[in-house]
Amino acid sequence: MSRSLDSRGDSRSDARGRRARAEGPAPALSAGAALLGAVAASAGALSAWPIYEIPRVWLIAGLAWAAGIGIVWLGARLRWGALTLVALLAAFVLGIVPLAVPGALATGGPLPPALARGLGDALAAVALGWKQLLTLTLPVASYQATLVPYTVVVFAATAMLAWLALRGGRIAPFAAVPALAPVAFGVVFGASRVSEPLGLGPFSIPAPRELAAWVVVCVAGALWVAWSSGISRRAALRLGRRSTIDGDAASAGGRRRPRAIRAASALLTVLVAGGVGLAVVPLVDDERAVPRDRVDPELVVANQTSPFAGYRGWKRDAAFDAPVFSVSAPSGGELPGRLRMAVLDAYDGVDFFVSPGAAGLFTRFPSGDPGDRQTTVHLAFADAYDGIWLPISPPLAEPPRFSGPRADALADAFYVNRTTGAAIAVPEGAGVAAGDAFTASMGLGAEEELTAEPASADALIDLEAMPELGHWLAAQQLPDTAEGLSEAVERLRERGYLSHSLTDGEGERAWFDALEAQYGSTFVTSAGGHSIARIEQLFEQLNDQERAAGDTRDTRALVAGIGDDEQFAAAAALLARAMGYDSRVVLGVRLGDAEEDGVPGVPACAEECTGANLAAWVEVSGADGAWIPIDASPQVEIPPSALDRGEQLPEFPTLPEEHDADEADPPAGATSDTNDRSDDPAEDALWALWPILRVVGLSLLALLLLALPICFLPVAKRIRRRRRRRAAADEVRALGAWDELVDGYADSGRRPRANAGRRDAADELGAPAGNRIAATVDRAVYAREGIDPGDVDELWRLVDEALAARRAELGWWGRLRSRFSLHSLIPGHRVWRSRMRAGRRRTVSGGSRMGRGAEHGTAH
Repeated sequence: MSRSLDSRGDSRSDARGRRARAEGPAPALSAGAALLGAVAASAGALSAWPIYEIPRVWLIAGLAWAAGIGIVWLGARLRWGALTLVALLAAFVLGIVPLAVPGALATGGPLPPALARGLGDALAAVALGWKQLLTLTLPVASYQATLVPYTVVVFAATAMLAWLALRGGRIAPFAAVPALAPVAFGVVFGASRVSEPLGLGPFSIPAPRELAAWVVVCVAGALWVAWSSGISRRAALRLGRRSTIDGDAASAGGRRRPRAIRAASALLTVLVAGGVGLAVVPLVDDERAVPRDRVDPELVVANQTSPFAGYRGWKRDAAFDAPVFSVSAPSGGELPGRLRMAVLDAYDGVDFFVSPGAAGLFTRFPSGDPGDRQTTVHLAFADAYDGIWLPISPPLAEPPRFSGPRADALADAFYVNRTTGAAIAVPEGAGVAAGDAFTASMGLGAEEELTAEPASADALIDLEAMPELGHWLAAQQLPDTAEGLSEAVERLRERGYLSHSLTDGEGERAWFDALEAQYGSTFVTSAGGHSIARIEQLFEQLNDQERAAGDTRDTRALVAGIGDDEQFAAAAALLARAMGYDSRVVLGVRLGDAEEDGVPGVPACAEECTGANLAAWVEVSGADGAWIPIDASPQVEIPPSALDRGEQLPEFPTLPEEHDADEADPPAGATSDTNDRSDDPAEDALWALWPILRVVGLSLLALLLLALPICFLPVAKRIRRRRRRRAAADEVRALGAWDELVDGYADSGRRPRANAGRRDAADELGAPAGNRIAATVDRAVYAREGIDPGDVDELWRLVDEALAARRAELGWWGRLRSRFSLHSLIPGHRVWRSRMRAGRRRTVSGGSRMGRGAEHGTAH
């Protein structure tokens, strides 16, 4: 009996909740939702403070809270339905630039283009900002669009919190879940180091900021759950108390008991939350594991300066004789001929670098594939090296066994590029350091000769962009074959001369002193870099010297190209591509006897490798796909000679850098299109507007994609209506008409009780001819003879007229709101139809029309 009473009480409570939602959110729920949202936003700002460390974090928290709570409350109050989501998106688009991308408005230019660019950056940061946050050094302040992810989290969390809370009933307690999101944002994207311990007399509280944020939001969530879960029952009890006799002390005492029990349970919930927090406090360390520590290796590689660009740094006095790493064979076996470090396969006109995409993918290395000739190598890093690249000789038979104080971190951060055979170690986003070491089974790397045909019949570079290289290659009259490429690189080396610096001043003498003592070399100035401008300068020297030498067969007269491994390896790689071969630049060391296994000027190392041993060479691949190493270091014995004594091109330190800058920016190159546009002011204006129009177009496209789910609602309802009207069975068509009537009124804000029969539901809806519609549907379901198709058509006509009359009552705004309403599409709003259909299924299982009629009578 008590269970039946509780069931009826719950039904009445649900009915009152639906009527309350139709009238608007209750003041108590609105105030509670606003308070919970304020606590969540404040705790989230406290948690996110170490990421940004600017007061704007609190401004964003306050405005995002006010906008999220306010728009959802207005939507519930005015019954906007799905248009509430549109209003939220509009508020986000209007406020995101001045709030989260302030730098876009500080450029000083015209306001509309600045807003358009800022909006484009903000919309992109919604999807990509998290990756930027994980790769930037903290604090990031308001750099670029890094505030956008935080704004999105606070705004979306408060809006979702308000939507769940204002619905009331059994859904309201779940509003405590999104309240945790702002605090979780600070944990996920924050630093691994927590706040300093707080001393309270003899006690010390570790991580006080993080602990305070979590305790505040968890206690607020627990209080919300305890309060909101009983709000409907408390309202029912208040209504019941008003209808009882004031003097009935026993009944009153019985009603106070549940209140005391609920208050005690709420207090217990708070105490449990606080107790858990206090129990966790001693376990909190100065460091914590955060996603920032789980670094994406591709991002680390992309953020590194090209190691090829820093090649000359190893030839300075400070690093020339400094130990970089030691290498040995623990088992007394043979060492590989080369150890490869960085493998750079892409060229952008300025630098060789690791290509993005699949070719530059670094993955973990759980197991290897040992080759026929393997050896065990042990490497220990010294003070002069702190990069991410590990010297190896592929293939690796198994993962390296790291040793040293950071062995576990290095093993966990070891990655291999299976395409190029390069390996990196990026513990905490950094590289190896002095004291790190590893032992690995490596391939011996037997030297092979290039014999394959070119990989492509056409040049793999644009020779028009490098005319000096093209002229020199044409003058050599060599075929595009393996022999032709080998001869071209050999001529390039013979006609070059090694030089590591522009001057022989202090700090740049060690390399020259070594060459002078061994080969009697002469110092010649040489600019660094390997941009197109620098390589073109190298080939220009060769071309001028060859033209001045004429038909001479004396190779000593053709020596003119000045540079080191950086320029000559880049030049050899570009020559290979000009002849149809794939190429890449490799930095590493040669192992073995300093003279026999090295090249003049860049000796090999046997046990200890220094900056003097660091070399660069080229790997070339033809049609067979095999990569063959080719040395490109210039000779050191024959200095260049100027055949025309009266003409010598000056080489200033600033000239190559200026060329690099020009060549690095393709749009800066003068073309016929640029000249044409400068003659037509109208066309110049259109080209100036193009970046703005592009950003505006992309922004509108993003908004359109966001609005597509909302715009699909009327289409989905039309499809549903057509399916119901065209059902095969007349009985199903009649039931579809009734469902269409109920859904149409539900979208307009009016729904019957969940346990009402069809005639009672028609009375509650107030639909024109509602009783006739209900009677016709009942006859279709329960009558022995069924229903005629003509009666079903008439039923649909009555339903159409009833819905048209209802829409006429709503006005323009109400019709628009009902068209985009989700009420008829959410399963929770279709309980009434589900119960009626369940009754019909039970009736059909009875086996007769008479049985269905009897059950129908019972239901009514």
